[in-house]
Amino acid sequence: MQMNSAKDLYLNPPTITALAAIFGSLIGGLTSSLGTWITQRHQDRRELLARKLVLREALYSDFISESARLLVDASQHDADDPKNLIGDPRNLIPVYALLSRIRLSSSTRILTTAEEVVRKIINAYREPNLTPQQIELRAFNSGDDPLKNFSDVCRLELESVIPKCESLRAR
Repeated sequence: MQMNSAKDLYLNPPTITALAAIFGSLIGGLTSSLGTWITQRHQDRRELLARKLVLREALYSDFISESARLLVDASQHDADDPKNLIGDPRNLIPVYALLSRIRLSSSTRILTTAEEVVRKIINAYREPNLTPQQIELRAFNSGDDPLKNFSDVCRLELESVIPKCESLRAR
């Protein structure tokens, strides 16, 4: 039997009810799947951002620890040989490695202040040794702290990322 027009197409009430149920289920399933996908996508982005935040904080902390160690070494180095003011140059390898890692993932502002810290470390090796009293004075005088600016810039950057994590959580 061939249908010639729309008049020939007749849907009885049970067929309409069945089609409505099928299409309702399809739309409900699609909406549920779409909602789950959006939620998962935001959760993944939030977790990635949180993981990056933790890794950066660890990187900055490692750089600060290594730089502090080198600054103490520079303040008590043996500067008898003017050709070898730095002592063992291999001591600088960890801080240069950390500086390179900072170049990979950090802002220009953080990189610039990290490079400034490394320059201060190298310059500290050129200066005469400090007495324990001079070290104590420098430790409590924040104007002489070569790591303060770096720490402040890092804190500001890390604090600026936290609202991004929270805004993703709110979605």
